[in-house]
Amino acid sequence: MARLEYQRANILGRSGQLAAALDGLEAALRRLSAFSPREQCSVHLSRGMLAFELGRATTALESFEQAAGIAAEHGLTAQEHMARHNSGYATYLLGELPRALALMDRAQDLADPDTSRGMEQLDRARVLLEAGLLTEAVEALRSGVAEVAGAGNDLLEAEFDLELARAHHLLGRADAATVAAESSAAAYARLGATAWEARATLTALKVDLDRHRRALVDAGVVDATDAQAGALTATGRAALTAAAAATADDLARRAVGLGDPELADQARVVAGEALLLAGDVDAARDRLVGPRRSAPGSLADELRLAAATAELHVTEGEPRAARRVLAGAVKRLAAGQQGSASLDLRTARAVHGVRLAALDLDLAVPRGSAAVLETLERWRSATDRLPSLARPDDERLAELTETLRSVRAQQRAAAGQPGPAGPESPGADPGADPALLELHRRATRLEQQIRARDWALGSRDGAAAAVPVRVREARSLLDRADRDLVWLFAHRGRLCGVGVVGGRAALRDLMPLAEAREVARRIRLDLRAAATQHLGPLAGVVWRSLETDVARLDDALVRPWRAQRAGLVLVTSPEVSALPWALCPSLVARPLTVARSLTSFARRAVVREQRPDGPPTVHVAVGPGLTRAGDEARAVAATWRAAGAEVEVADPSTGRGLVQALAHGRVVHAAAHGTHAVQSPLFSNLELHDGPVFAHELQPVGVTAEHVVLSACDVGSATFRPGDEQLGLAASVFSLGAHSVVASTAPIPDDVAAATMTAHHEALARGSASDEALAAAVAATDPVAAAFLNLGGRFVP
Repeated sequence: MARLEYQRANILGRSGQLAAALDGLEAALRRLSAFSPREQCSVHLSRGMLAFELGRATTALESFEQAAGIAAEHGLTAQEHMARHNSGYATYLLGELPRALALMDRAQDLADPDTSRGMEQLDRARVLLEAGLLTEAVEALRSGVAEVAGAGNDLLEAEFDLELARAHHLLGRADAATVAAESSAAAYARLGATAWEARATLTALKVDLDRHRRALVDAGVVDATDAQAGALTATGRAALTAAAAATADDLARRAVGLGDPELADQARVVAGEALLLAGDVDAARDRLVGPRRSAPGSLADELRLAAATAELHVTEGEPRAARRVLAGAVKRLAAGQQGSASLDLRTARAVHGVRLAALDLDLAVPRGSAAVLETLERWRSATDRLPSLARPDDERLAELTETLRSVRAQQRAAAGQPGPAGPESPGADPGADPALLELHRRATRLEQQIRARDWALGSRDGAAAAVPVRVREARSLLDRADRDLVWLFAHRGRLCGVGVVGGRAALRDLMPLAEAREVARRIRLDLRAAATQHLGPLAGVVWRSLETDVARLDDALVRPWRAQRAGLVLVTSPEVSALPWALCPSLVARPLTVARSLTSFARRAVVREQRPDGPPTVHVAVGPGLTRAGDEARAVAATWRAAGAEVEVADPSTGRGLVQALAHGRVVHAAAHGTHAVQSPLFSNLELHDGPVFAHELQPVGVTAEHVVLSACDVGSATFRPGDEQLGLAASVFSLGAHSVVASTAPIPDDVAAATMTAHHEALARGSASDEALAAAVAATDPVAAAFLNLGGRFVP
């Protein structure tokens, strides 16, 4: 009888009748002695898998741990591997993403290399999606699809399509998401997997709704009741009313019948969203407001409900209620980012808050500058408000990093390059030579292993998160520093700005976003060309183009503020980041700090009274292959010694030495080749004598240095993730504790870098703040030195 219950439960589960299947397994568990140890493992594993499909993560974890214990006792390696992997998945459902990834990684030690890992890739991809690591999730899914293709497991292939649809949806690839979701739904329908077909159909509906919502935003429609909406989208809205809402309601009813309350709740939310877009507010409220039938699901689903509820309140003319929902959502997002010491993982989850942040900004703009500033502060750089958590030392991670350092050094030697020879370095063509190609492949595999290990490491201690700065505090802070503030942000196809100028806040619509993006792109390209010493007759053409575009941005983005203070704090948007702002006619020789947020700047507003008396300790690191680096190091060291500072010059320099200096010194200067890795920004690096030192290596010990100068090409650049989270070498340095970082956003000729940085340190040693020192140094050398930016905050010696 027990075996019959077990088989019946399996059939029910495959057909999507999950609640009935779980009841059958519970009956089988009451007669567990009727099964062999191997079969007992299977019963517990099946119960666990059904439990987590129904959102009962604690029950699932309990089942998997019991299965793992039985398997370990009886030497059933394959079963133990599966149970421990599934424990990781259940842990993910409990919201502990670093631990979930760690458990999944450890389960691989038990894996049979000849066994397909398709299902494990699927589970891992789901965790990566929840973590916001979207590109990595797609890679895992494609790898898994390749493993299961042709194996005749149509059900598993349909699951892969469903997760690919979700990944493409989050990445903004609506067409690809629709194709994958419809393919998944069709496959489930053929197999008779009713509940899974419903999930795939619901995903397709979400994609369509978001595509329609995006079209409304692009058309300038503020909400579904806007008068323009009827004229602009009458046909689309009618279709949504007749199709999407009805389909979602039907899915909700089917989910109830199948005993799947989580799916039913998700379907009601989608029905509410469709009805809201169609203008049927009462019906939308009926679906969106009221008790939920299930516990909160994933962070993405939880925040989707929050966004829909806030939009309902806006449509009903209750903006305060909407703002309360959004305030709760941003706290939930921040809570979801805690628990990991990985900057990679913490910044990635911001993708789930993009829609909410945009809605919050929509509500703030009509209320004026103070509301906009506080709203931007809530959502921008959420990780900067999180405590800087120490990461535990990890021998395996250190071993992988040392191996990668060695491989990168081999790449550099094989390419015959004095500087870095990573896959994103100019001139490094791994396909030109078989040996280089193999080194490139090894480096790529090592980077993947390092990132996976990094994600899995939780913090070893905790601290309270920083409280966002309010506008009143900001004005006081800026008054004391004698600085104005301009914060640039994208809003409904426009580049806008909010400023605190002369102590007064103002809000401005500045220019079309597409134009700003294009002008900034041309400036970056021209600046790189201008830094080349072999332009010949083209030099004049390049500089005229550069100066024309810089003047255009200056007229549109800087001059309208009529700034009055001694200096400027600028918070940029991704569209106009990494620009040589010092070339703007109104900013020439003017102190400038490019900050990530107001809270970020405030946390780094260090004054003399807050530190010990006496000159700072100074560490100078010198990398290989730079003709003027030695002269630059000696000049910097002599400047600070003359000011009475204790100076250490590391020539030759090592990665370990630089990491320790950043963790213990006050002023650190590194003159070396640098690389910004656009696709994997935590592998942005400085090339030292023992190989590259990577951004991710700074995480275990953090950064206590107050002022860090990275006299290297490109490492002031950053890769922006959804939510405007930044990753890169300079961004990592100030995220981990530095008060200010001077770094370049483009290549700089060695002689210009040496002259500029020497002048910068001379001004610092005389007591100038870091933004003042850099502005004077850039103005006194070559215009291309404007690629150097003072990032984060101000260092006052």
